[in-house]
Order: sequence, then structure tokens, then C-alpha cells
Amino acid sequence: MTLSPVADHPLLARLSRESIPTGAYFRTHTPAGALPLTPQQQHANYMLLATVSGRPQTAPDHDRTPLRCLTIRPPWSDLIAIEDDQAGKRIENRVWTTRWRGTLLIHAGADVDTRALALPGVRGTLSDGYELVRGSVVAVADLVNVHADDGPCAPWSEPGCFHWELARVQRLTTPVPARGAQRLWRPTPKLLRQITDANPHLRGRLLTDPHAGQAADA
Repeated sequence: MTLSPVADHPLLARLSRESIPTGAYFRTHTPAGALPLTPQQQHANYMLLATVSGRPQTAPDHDRTPLRCLTIRPPWSDLIAIEDDQAGKRIENRVWTTRWRGTLLIHAGADVDTRALALPGVRGTLSDGYELVRGSVVAVADLVNVHADDGPCAPWSEPGCFHWELARVQRLTTPVPARGAQRLWRPTPKLLRQITDANPHLRGRLLTDPHAGQAADA
């Protein structure tokens, strides 16, 4: 697999575990610095990345739970968990796409994106003294659509990425510790029980949600 002329070894290494806004990985590296790719180069990359993304993304079918989980580095996971649609992050930026749609658990990774903490948009959204949640499921959302970069479709969208559209976000009042995994992964029945035991208001949605897993896995 060869992408457009760009220093893509880090990109390819991260394809299976991408968890941060990825516009920086769609830039040509030159002696003068990083430059944006041309629209033609970006389109070529999208097509190749979509092919890579067609491979199986989930664990074997020993667990047939129709829900999925996505590990995202804080503070991006905390921004998604904000229930106010005007303030919360409703676009997740990925270098890969998926045909899957359904109810998605938002899992905060153990590693923090320290670069993001200095961004004005992040500082202006999270309150002073906010303590990031790490290594836990923090919210539930619906993945309703995925589209290629079409410009600034939302305040949190990044250029050069697939934009995952999230809706119906509910924060866990009690985050539940869990280990993350690569790409879209399946929460075990044990994890779901732990979430609903600690957050009874989510029991109906997670155990009987008719919208979950409506589409086949990508």
C-alpha cells in the first residue's frame, strides 16, 4: 500500500489504533516544514484508507453483543461526553472509515493528548481545574454517519479526516474502568453489566436499544 507522497510510516503504524484528530497525518513533509496535501492527493489517500478500513474491525464472534466501543484519548473523550450538543464534540476525526452504525460506547484511553490541552477550543470548553477521566467508559453515543472531509462541517472537524457523526450522547454519571482496544471493539457482557449497574439510567438503552447494530460490520 502506497499513499500520496507524504511521510506516512507513522500514519500506517497508527491506522489500526487511531484515537486523535488526524489532520496532521495528511500533510506532506518537506525541508521547509509540513504542507497540506493537494485535493487530488487527499482523495487518493481516502480511497486507499477506505480499502484498509474494509478489513474486519472487531473481535471474533464469541461475544455477539451488537454494541461497539471506541477508545479515544482524553481530552477528546471528555469533550464528546458533554451532553450539550452545542458545546460537546459531535465529530470524531479518524483516518479510517466504517460502514457500521449503532450505539457506541466512548472509552477514554489511558494516554492523554497533551497537545490538545493547549488548544483554545479545548481550554474554553472544559472548566478550569477539570480532571480528565482516563482508562474508563465515559459516555454512550450513536454513530449515525461517516463522511469524508467536506470542509468545516462542525467546530471540532479536522481537515484530511473522515468525520464520524455522533448523536444522542449520554454521559456516564459513574465512569467504568476498562481496558481499551484497537479500532471498533466489542464490549463484553460483563462490562455492560458493570456499566448498567453503576449507571441505571442507561440500562434500557444498552440492553434493549433497538437501534444498536443496525448495519453489518465494515
